[in-house]
Amino acid sequence: MLIRVRYKDGRIDLVPSKKLDELIIMSEIEEFERSTGWVTLGRDPIRSSLRGAYRGPERRWFTRVKSGKELGV
Repeated sequence: MLIRVRYKDGRIDLVPSKKLDELIIMSEIEEFERSTGWVTLGRDPIRSSLRGAYRGPERRWFTRVKSGKELGV
């Protein structure tokens, strides 16, 4: 999938979705486009697949029920 990005010098380009995280981490772009519009880095919330796995407690209800934690087992 190609994603439209806007570089700091104003150029707009299409990049593979796998490259987006790299461009964000390297601070090479100012914005990228989602289906809902342009996302401005540093202003709008984003997720990065480079953050790694979540290591906190499980908070999803269906997983707690499946494991028995919600049932007191």
